[in-house]
Parts: sequence; structure tokens; C-alpha cells
Amino acid sequence: MRKLAFTLVAALVAALGTFSPSLAPAANAAVGPKVAIIVGATHGSTASYRASANEVYAEALRYTTNVVRVYSPNATWSKVKSAVNGASIIVYLGHGNGWPSPYTYDPNYTTKDGFGLNYDNNGDGKLSDYENRYYGEPSIRTLTPAPNAVVLFFHLCYASGNSEPGHAAPLPSVARQRVDNYAAAFIKAGARAVVANGHSHDPYYIRALFTTHQTIEQYWRNAPDANDNVGSYASTRNPGYTYQLDPEGAGRYYRSIAGKMSLTTQQVTGGAYASTSGDPATFVVPGNASPTTDGAGVYATPETAQQGTDPVATLGTSAKVRIDAQWGTAWDGSPVFQVHTDDGVEGWMTGSSLRPRDLMAPRVWETDEGIGVFSPNGDEAQDTWDLKVTLSESSDWTLRIVDGDGETLASAAGTGDVAALTWAPAADAVADGTYAWQLEAQDAWGNGPLTSAGDVDVDTHAPEVAVADADAPTVPTFAPNGDGYRDTIAFAVASSEPGTIHGAAIDAEAQAVDWFTGTAGSAATVSWDGRTADGFVPDGRYTVSIRAKDRAGNMSVAQTREVDVYGSLGFLTASKAVFFPQDNDAMSRSIGLGLRLASPATVTWRIVDGTGATVRMLRDGEALEAGTHTAGWDGRTDAGSFVPRGSYRSYVSATNGTQVATQAVAFVVDAFKLGVSDATPVRGQRITVTATSAESLGALPRLSVFQPGISGWSATMTRVSSGVYRVTVTLRSSSPGTVRLKVTGVDSGAKTQWSDVHLPLN
Repeated sequence: MRKLAFTLVAALVAALGTFSPSLAPAANAAVGPKVAIIVGATHGSTASYRASANEVYAEALRYTTNVVRVYSPNATWSKVKSAVNGASIIVYLGHGNGWPSPYTYDPNYTTKDGFGLNYDNNGDGKLSDYENRYYGEPSIRTLTPAPNAVVLFFHLCYASGNSEPGHAAPLPSVARQRVDNYAAAFIKAGARAVVANGHSHDPYYIRALFTTHQTIEQYWRNAPDANDNVGSYASTRNPGYTYQLDPEGAGRYYRSIAGKMSLTTQQVTGGAYASTSGDPATFVVPGNASPTTDGAGVYATPETAQQGTDPVATLGTSAKVRIDAQWGTAWDGSPVFQVHTDDGVEGWMTGSSLRPRDLMAPRVWETDEGIGVFSPNGDEAQDTWDLKVTLSESSDWTLRIVDGDGETLASAAGTGDVAALTWAPAADAVADGTYAWQLEAQDAWGNGPLTSAGDVDVDTHAPEVAVADADAPTVPTFAPNGDGYRDTIAFAVASSEPGTIHGAAIDAEAQAVDWFTGTAGSAATVSWDGRTADGFVPDGRYTVSIRAKDRAGNMSVAQTREVDVYGSLGFLTASKAVFFPQDNDAMSRSIGLGLRLASPATVTWRIVDGTGATVRMLRDGEALEAGTHTAGWDGRTDAGSFVPRGSYRSYVSATNGTQVATQAVAFVVDAFKLGVSDATPVRGQRITVTATSAESLGALPRLSVFQPGISGWSATMTRVSSGVYRVTVTLRSSSPGTVRLKVTGVDSGAKTQWSDVHLPLN
């Protein structure tokens, strides 16, 4: 969609001193588009969310009285579902629970990508801001919003790609998945756009849906909090749809939109355009008029018109009178006008015998040029091009397509408030290049002519596409099983033209089993998730065929790459983030490890240190059946001695005899697992140290800081959750070199224990 050719008429009308119609529905109209505003149970934040929702409510009431509020603690699923029924705008403030996330994966997204609403979890018969249930995609798909509905998410986690406060910022690929997933069920339910904003509930997002005429993409990009860092992607969950992210900075994904970018704000709220066909309240010179009654007199001179005597002609009410000038006042106090008609009548008439008529030329409200490019080459893909221009009133219009020499190649004409043309040249009848379209329009009073123009590109040549590592000597393997580890495989693709990437996964029987898309460009990445509507594809070797499609619909020659799917191994777990067997007491003496096999496999399972060296063999080429398998480790080597303190991994290799999958899960064998906010601190810098204790402590631990050239100093840490302690300190002035950060605590058995980390100090 090109930029809308939209011009407000208010300024022109005001200059004429006549009427000034409003573009928006009247405030507090008796009826209007339905707006549903929902506040979910958000614990201590619920009160502030209700206050924010009331601001949204006040703005919505300016344009429609059909506003329904469902706030916690009364926001139950049944009430929310009823409120959403028939709603054109759905606003939700509450907890977000999306995917990917740190929580348990559910292939049905039962609790993901939906609403967090009130539910009596403890069975006491009461609802509160502190009890909620997540209604995910299966529930959301049963909603029944109005056609072309827009969903507005304010202050949610995950919906715009963001993480929860205090969690690590997402990778770009994770943020994109979150946005695509969170919008998926709402779009399947009938919504046509989902806007998520983690930091704002600006009234613009309501106001602009009622008072502007633009595409939903322009609406989103024109918002006052836009960052102009937009990346656009083809939806995997809803093929044919698009989603866009506008991060505030690296990892700060707080603005997104998903849906049909060609959707217009007037399609959402049904707002009418201001017509230019109305009559002014007073005469305008020069201007238009018509007789108030049949037999209205036309006089030869202004003097006879003043006296109302000896008319030389009479006109009927259907006559179109053109006012040329004003001269004096008639006997009845009305003005005397010099006039003429299109039929050749000339003379003078009194204002009392006339009424002012439309003198405003039509305007272009909207121009729909599609994507402005097509490929008339006979391949039945975008062989024709449609142009539609919406006018401010019914007019006689003509549309033409012309070449660079001004020769008309196609034309259409008609009467109405929509001018439309379909250009369908014969295959290869026009050369590639840019052509102009031209519009002329006049209304029934001859006001105009309105002229407007634009261009359209003809492109019949297919793009070229290249896939990185297409000739690589090894076949890559990935493991689509839903555990979040190597669930997708990415392909670096370069296209000679912008457009879309289309991938197909073909099995050993030469049958296409799955499809995926992406955005084409000089450098792009597309991913296959190995997931079909029936679940994950079977293990085996697949040929991935990748083609580029340009904006005109031309498709490149396919490039192929072989990949192996082996999803048997997955869901590796460690029961603890840290355990401490070395002190040989009764606490935290071992760790539980687990894995899941989707099919039988031969498994080698070992514990490796930070260098990758094996310290303990748990399974050595052992045949295991499908299912969950567990093992325990006591922190000892195969020789029976304790391993040194440090980081270790449970490392598993599984094979079916043809394919191999490997996966690992990390943990720490030490008194504390330490985390530092900056691994390369400088003197005078504030740093935060987080310590996760392997054993329960009898008192708060202390952080000791040893900087070069000065005496050590310490600070008491505070408890932030069970077993987790934190302190923020400012490093002191000292020599550069190495800083040692040591955390010391006393376990509940009165035994002192410690862990430390050494960092470069600048």
C-alpha cells in the first residue's frame, strides 16, 4: 500500500466560511464501534493497571459510548469472552505468558499467548488480584471479535518480544518468535491486527483509530513513541500476514505489530470520510446556486433585478446557476448577483430566488495501488494490476495508464465515489519499467477538475537467490522436539531483489511436507522449525528447497540444501543450578540429571568439565528405549575423588545408527554459583554480585572484595529469593590488575563455606 492521498477539507471549508464537517463520530454518540477494555489479575500492579485502563476508557468515550470494561477481580474468562464478542477494539492490560519463555513448553500453547484472568485457584470462593489463570491459544481461538478488529496489548511481558523484568534480554530470533506466537490465536479468531506496547498506553492508539484515515502500518509507525528501528518479517504462524518489531535499542523489544498491514483505520472503526458534496450555508462569490422555485426571474440589468421588474428569462429548480459577481441589494433586502448558466443564460438574479450550492471540488481520500508493481508475463502470478481511488463524493472520473511518451496504454471511466481500473496487458506486451497513472474527476456541479497521479512498475524478470553453505561437505542436523534447543535450523539467503523467501521441506519420497517463508533481501535469514499441523516431522533426511519471490510475483530458480532431522534426544534437565559435595556433609551431596528420548537410541552420557574433558561416565554406548531416563551424580570422578570446584555439564550423545544428536545442560559444583553484572569492571564502577547457595545458610553471606594495592573490604548480601543473595558495591580506587570477589557463608550445619571469582580490573 502506498502512502494515502488523504487531504482534510476542514481548512478549505473554513476559508469559505461555510460548513465544517467532522471526520470523527460525534462525541458520546448513541452508538458506535464496540471497545472492550480488560484488566487481568496482575498482583500488586493491578491497581496501576486499572488506572491506566481508565485513561484508555476516557479516550474511547470521546468517540463511542459502546465501551465495555472488565477489570480484575471480576475479569473471569466468561465475562471477558462476552465483552470481546463483537468488539472492534480489544484492549488488554495484565500478565503476559508467551513462548519462548523460561517455563515449561506446551506444544498446544494451552497457557501461552493469551490472557491472564481471575480464577479461584485456592477454592475459597473469592476472586482477587492475586489469583489468576492463563487462557492461552486454544481459548483465544474461540473468541468472536468484530470483523477487522484490532487488539491492543499494553504493559505485557512477551507480547512485544520483551522478557520479564529482571530476566535476560531476548535474542532477536526469540523476540520475533514471541511476537508471531502471541498474535497467532487472536488473528485466527478474526482480529486483523495485534499491537503490543510494553511501555505505553498512549491515548494516540485509541484516538487515531477513530480520527485518522491511514493503513494500520502507518498508524503504528506514526505513533508518538515510535523508535524508527523497524524490522519486518513474514509470519510463520499465520502465513500471508506480517509482523514488525521496533526495538528501543539492543534487546529492548517493547513495540510490535502483527497482522494485515493493508488494513485501514476506517475499516476498524467504520469512520466515514467528510464529504465535499455539501452546500454552503451562505453565498460565495464566485460560486454556485440553484433557483428556490420554478420560474425564478433572470433580469437584464442589476437595476431591474433590484426592482424585481421585467425579467428576461425564468429558470427552474434544476438549473445550475453560476454566480459571477455581486452588485447592490434588491428591494427585498437580498443581494443582487450577476449570473450565467451552462445553457447560455446570462443576467442578474436576486439572492432571495436562489440557494447556495456545492462549490467544493472532489478530493482523493485514499489511493490503493496494491504494492505498486506487477509482472504481466503470462505466468498467472500477478499478471494484472488493480488501482482503486476513493473520492470524497460521487464524480465523473477517468483513469489512464500512460507511458513515458504520454501514450495511453489503458483507461477506464465512470461515475461514483470510487474510481477503479484493472491493467491487464498481454504477456510481454509492455517493457519493464515505470509507468504513470493519471486521474481526472469532476463532481455533478462541475467542481474541479481534480487531478491526481502516481506510478506503477512492470517487472517480468525473476530474482536470483543464493543459499550460504549450499555445497557444504557435511549435512547439518537439528532437533525439532519442542525443548527449545536447536528446535529450528536457519538458512542465510541472499536475493538480488526485495520480496519474500519461500522454503519447502521435501522428504525422501519427494513429497513436500512443510513450508516456511521469510523476507528477501541482500542478506536475510529464514528458519524451518520442523513442525507441521500434525506435529513434528519424522526423523530423517530432508531436502530444503529455497526460492526468492520478488514484489512483482516473479519466482527464482530453486536452491536446495540437505538437512537431517533427528529429534529423539531432548529435554535435558539438572535438578539444581549448583551443588556442593566437596565439603562432604549431608547437605547438597548430589544432583539429579535427566533426558528424554522420543525413539530408541544408543546413548553416551558423561559429565565434562569446562575444557570438555570427561570426568565421569554415566552411560557408555548404552541402548536405551524411548522415554525419560535419569541419573544421579555425586560430584566424584570415575576414580572416586571429588572433582575440583567449577562449572560442569551433563553431556549426552544419542544415535540411531545413522544420525547423531548431542545436547548438554550446565551446572556449578561449588558452595555458591556466582554472577557478576560486568565481567570486565573498572575502578570506581558499581557492580552487582549475585550468589546462589548450594546449601541452606544460617545467616546472610558476605561479599569480600580484594583489589590490587589496597586492603580487602566486605559487604553483607541481601536475600532476594530462596537460596539467592545479592549485593551492589562500588569498586574503590586502586591499582589495575585482578580483582577477587569472594562470597563467604555459614551453612545451617554451622560449617563455613566460600566461592570466589577473579576478574580483570581496569
